[in-house]
Amino acid sequence: MRRLLPRSARLLCPIAAALLGACSSPTDATGRAGSSSVFTIDNPTISESSGLARSQRSADLLWTHNDSGGAASAYAISTRGQYFGALALTGAVNLDWEDMASFTEAGQPSLLLADIGDNNAFRPFVTLYIVDEPEPNRLRPDAELSAAPRRTLTVLYPDGPRDAEAVAVDANEGFIYLLSKRDAVPRLYRVPLAPLLPVQVAEALGEISIPRADAGAADPERFNWVTSMDFRDDASEIAVLTQDRVYVYRRAAGEPIVAAMQRGPAETITVPGFSQAEAVSFVQDGSLYVSSENLPAPLARLGR
Repeated sequence: MRRLLPRSARLLCPIAAALLGACSSPTDATGRAGSSSVFTIDNPTISESSGLARSQRSADLLWTHNDSGGAASAYAISTRGQYFGALALTGAVNLDWEDMASFTEAGQPSLLLADIGDNNAFRPFVTLYIVDEPEPNRLRPDAELSAAPRRTLTVLYPDGPRDAEAVAVDANEGFIYLLSKRDAVPRLYRVPLAPLLPVQVAEALGEISIPRADAGAADPERFNWVTSMDFRDDASEIAVLTQDRVYVYRRAAGEPIVAAMQRGPAETITVPGFSQAEAVSFVQDGSLYVSSENLPAPLARLGR
């Protein structure tokens, strides 16, 4: 994701937000206002937090990663931004990592790292890495763990290359979902979580329903680009992040995910004071966290 503001403005935004500690900008679809708490990720290595996922092992732990060109590593942080350690994926490449997800498969807590960015829509395929989530007591801030991916998926889109920055997993259903970014209306795709073959053509599920950005914005189309997505563990709620808002979709039991996303969001939350929000994740209690590409990297717990 390329930056839209001058460097000085990008640096001031998260610093000011961290000093203020909280702001009252989120509102839901009924107009109720919430509050958000803003923290700073305390490791300068994390300068482009482009993906975010909750731990499946600890309620107070999140995972993040850097954008294109960064190390092929995931970083563990607390829900207040404290750095705990890193996990390097051996044999993996960070060509353009744009999002991540967590899930539990056959009792194994797992992380998915999505190398799916394609600004110019020229990549013939994208790559998804699945790795075991390490136990928290193995993490150390002064050392890096390493592990080979348990599974690597090569994914082709049925309608040609496209840019995407959003991935989520429904482990109960057994599918990985991807949501496109630069289409006029985002398109939803899915691939099996545990396919028989390592190369998969994604299934196109169709466009989702998402509000248009304000017509008065400097570049309304760009500010409606989807930069991240997440599901709750039971997929009862779906969070879709644009550069300044989180849209929360609600799904009835047994309802196809695409049907819930085509019905439109039930809740809208404004992201507080970020120049460009890049990653969203639910935590176990249903709260939402958002991170951004900046240094120092901001992390916000959104009020709902």
